[in-house]
Amino acid sequence: MLPPIPTTLIGSMPKPGWLTSEWFSVSGKWRLSGDALSEALDDATKLALAEQERAGLDIVCDGEQRRPSHFSYFLEQLAGVDFATLKPKARRGGTTTMELPCVTGPVSLRAHNTLDDYSFLRRLTAKPIKMTLPGPCTLVDGAYDEYYGDERALALAFADALREEIRALANAGCQIVQLDEPAVTRLPDKLHAWGVEALDRAFEGIDVVSCVHVCYGYRSRQRGKKQWKHGYDEILPALAKTGIAQYSLEFAEPDLPASLLEMLPGKTIQLGVIDVGSEQVESPETVARRLRAALEVLPAERLVAAPDCGCVALPRNVAYAKLNALVAGTQRVRAELQNRT
Repeated sequence: MLPPIPTTLIGSMPKPGWLTSEWFSVSGKWRLSGDALSEALDDATKLALAEQERAGLDIVCDGEQRRPSHFSYFLEQLAGVDFATLKPKARRGGTTTMELPCVTGPVSLRAHNTLDDYSFLRRLTAKPIKMTLPGPCTLVDGAYDEYYGDERALALAFADALREEIRALANAGCQIVQLDEPAVTRLPDKLHAWGVEALDRAFEGIDVVSCVHVCYGYRSRQRGKKQWKHGYDEILPALAKTGIAQYSLEFAEPDLPASLLEMLPGKTIQLGVIDVGSEQVESPETVARRLRAALEVLPAERLVAAPDCGCVALPRNVAYAKLNALVAGTQRVRAELQNRT
């Protein structure tokens, strides 16, 4: 039984320095290989879980320790995607160009790596588990298409592969599955054209708590601040039309008004109350204040406390301190709610 306003990660935790020096890469740049790498990935996952449990999170994740990036890990599990020859493609609405794997044939799931990751984590904890996967829009943005020639067709093919993995996770007992869709804040026209259809298709017919994470990414050392071109007011009305149960949204860093949440009637919100773009650790009272504002719009049973985005780019000690603040601030608000009854 989860407490009021449960706490969770978005998905990622920082990777140990002995595992890799890169927090983001399309192809894994690990310090080890072979059996030593497999053991190290297991150990890193155990550490990520231990830090979440020590901080007191209610819903845990695997920390995405095995993933070079939030999208390429799943692409590697697909037939029809070639990682041997990467090709340059403009991404994120043209804000960056990246060498990406190519879609060279029909897309289908050929390995259940995320299911394996869930099974590994399930043996280590009794807490509810949320598993994360990249969403269809983000997969389209993260691949160079040489086969379909139509973004909607490619998105629906990705959605079908995602649905197969989501169904396997649900059948194994996973409580929550989250699709990460940072691409839709740069490409809202594609969300309206086919993104909503693809999101619903990915979860179609599956008995699992569905969640979609929509954020503005990480600050870039090369580009400076994030791009805030398309606000949530441009995106949330489309997302409100989906059958998705929960949305994970970035509210702390942009300091958004809680009134925006009124655009997602009936949805549970994983509210970003921790700024992952700053190494300054929030006070519990800052977290509590952000939650109190949301409670002016949402009932407590539709509110989850979370960071804005993944914690992978933060130093490990900072990420852990921020998770402690997340839990402490949430506990303050829970106590306030209890005192009202």
